[in-house]
Order: sequence, then structure tokens, then C-alpha cells
Amino acid sequence: MFRKLTLPFAALLAGGLLFAGSAPANAAVVERYDLDFSDSGVAEDFCGAGLQPTFTYEQTGSGAVKTRGDEVLWFHEEISIVRTFTYNGLTVTDIQPNTLSKDLKIVDNGDGTLTITQLLTGGGRLVSEEGKILAKGDGQIRLLLVIDVATDTVISEEQIFGSTGTNDDYCAAILEYWGF
Repeated sequence: MFRKLTLPFAALLAGGLLFAGSAPANAAVVERYDLDFSDSGVAEDFCGAGLQPTFTYEQTGSGAVKTRGDEVLWFHEEISIVRTFTYNGLTVTDIQPNTLSKDLKIVDNGDGTLTITQLLTGGGRLVSEEGKILAKGDGQIRLLLVIDVATDTVISEEQIFGSTGTNDDYCAAILEYWGF
């Protein structure tokens, strides 16, 4: 259920890659969209520890589809995420206030696929209900995505540049805080 780094953007990228159709060569912004989403429930097998804490998930953000002088669509998204997990009366909150995802380079492979170098960057803090920082995760990574243009699906996803920042183990910090 809980992973240190989530990558919701690849699915959004693949699902929306061709929806805008062909844009004029001089267009800058093809479309803007909201990324607001919320959820709550019970996590199954939290952090592989067999626990089932309750959770809430709140995401706000926006994105834009752009062109850069050609008909290829480029994506740029900014989101903020707040996740809370409660188990046995103890609550932890994961705050990711500024997460950026954007296409850095797009190559048309000539075979119906695109290779996209994508940047994911931001920072996060895991805090206890008392406000104590339990873990941090910030920096940036780069992904290499291969997209099938005809089906709007991600064929492959590879991390090509590892995190430059703090990479605390959120699961370990949460389980320790909860006494496991």
C-alpha cells in the first residue's frame, strides 16, 4: 500500500498523450487541467507488515499540456499531497507540499513509440501527531518512459537518475513510531 515514492504521473501521461490531437505549430498551451483528488479507507498489508491502518489522501494540483513548436505534446504537472495513516490511536502525516513532474526530452522513435525523459522533483516530510519529523524524502529523479502512441500505454519505465536528496525509509519510521 505505502511506497516511499509514488509515480502517478506516468499513467496520466500515457492516458492523456494523444487526447489533445494535433495542435498548431505555434501553440504554447494546448490544455490546462486539475489534478485534485481525495480518498480514504483502510490500507491492506501496510508496508508489508500485515497492518491495516486507516488512511486519508488529499491531492491538489494542476497540469498543462504544451507544444514546443511541433505537434508533440509535453506535460508539466505540479501537485501537493497530504496522506495520513492512523493505527492503534497513533497518527502520522506525510506532507509533500511541492511535487513537480515534467517532460524534459521527447524523442519520436519512428516506430509508433516515443521515448520520454521525465523529471520528478519535490520534497516530503513525515511527521508525528506531535509535529516531530520522523523521516524526510526530497530531491529529484529522472525516468525514461517508452510510450506506445497507438494505444496510449507505457511500454517500459526505467529510473535513469537516482534521487539526489534525502531518502529516509518512511515505512521503517512509521512502524518504529507505532512500536513495531
